[in-house]
Amino acid sequence: PTCQYCHMRGGHHNVQRFGTVYTSMGMSMADRGAPIWNEKRDRWVSVCDDCHSPRFAREQLQALDEAVKDAGLKYRETFKVAEDLLVDGVLDPMPKDLCPDWSGQHLWSLKIGAYHDGEAYGGKTGESGEFRMSNCTDVERLCFESVGYFQTYIYKGMAHGSWNDATYSDGSFGMDRWLVNVKQNASRARRLATLEKKVGITWQPEEFWKTGEWLDELTGPYIVKNHPGKTIFDLCPDPGWLDTHHAPAE
Repeated sequence: PTCQYCHMRGGHHNVQRFGTVYTSMGMSMADRGAPIWNEKRDRWVSVCDDCHSPRFAREQLQALDEAVKDAGLKYRETFKVAEDLLVDGVLDPMPKDLCPDWSGQHLWSLKIGAYHDGEAYGGKTGESGEFRMSNCTDVERLCFESVGYFQTYIYKGMAHGSWNDATYSDGSFGMDRWLVNVKQNASRARRLATLEKKVGITWQPEEFWKTGEWLDELTGPYIVKNHPGKTIFDLCPDPGWLDTHHAPAE
């Protein structure tokens, strides 16, 4: 079927009725018991049974749940390796050694406010970092790609019946590869930190992490330079629009 056949069922123009992008479902199991999620699953099955049996459709959704659950386990393992590097102070560079982030602070890009508080993570209690595609360590970038790209491929591939996207092409195999890369990076970083400590080297991060022709044009440096002691949350009269962690269900 075409995109419209499912997402614009009966000529309905609210494509989110059959979507999950704004429902916090994409990175979680699609079957968590919430009424709105059950409603969506029933709606999906009602479209699938134009060509398939309802039982077949629900089995596909169950396979989707299991695939996303498996992907979540891989990402949590990937994230934990990165987090341990940060907490142990061997992440290179550490958040404090980077150009200020978009909010004008030095929050760790993978920080989730509800779970990670402390000096190493940066920011105030409850504040969350934001995934970055640049100005971050290679480990952080790999974590971002693992969940932002590969886990998304797994979820969307399974949701659209594209097993190749979910496995060989982009999804599960990509997460496997990035998990290996993160572990290899961590092993190398810890060996290097041990050697530096033994010979008495105090490593100073390169300046290109803090400043550069492109970095200097970003929001963070502007806030630090023009509004010392402030963050974007202090400067924005209604920060609610900045909250990307609790998007509305519809």
